Amino acid sequence: MRRHIFKIPAILYSIMIFYLSSLTQNEIPRVNIFAFDKIVHLTEYLIFGMTLMLAYTRAKGALFNKNASTASILSGVLYAVSDEIHQLFVPGRDCNIIDFSADALGIVAGVYLFTKISKYQNLNDELLFRKTSHK
Repeated sequence: MRRHIFKIPAILYSIMIFYLSSLTQNEIPRVNIFAFDKIVHLTEYLIFGMTLMLAYTRAKGALFNKNASTASILSGVLYAVSDEIHQLFVPGRDCNIIDFSADALGIVAGVYLFTKISKYQNLNDELLFRKTSHK
């Protein structure tokens, strides 16, 4: 039961992405900064990639545990595709390959960042264990 709690951030975040994608063009504030939209897409999916990694690294099955990066990238990219297709049906929005590319890059960056943070934390835990366990 405790492992299921790690799925909640990814589920809630995917719901938030769906909600934001459902907003019409008139409901989204305009920001006149070059490539701001792409930075938002990248950041949004970077966080999503990290939440997916949290869910998959804490999964019960060894298949997902050992392949958390692959599972996160695959499911994140598939969600990004579905998100772009979903926007075809929202007034004033469109399906954009550049947005999808930013989404996919964000997923990969989130997975990479999560992996690096996890290794850094585990390394410190291991070093702390080594220092305190001898003698």
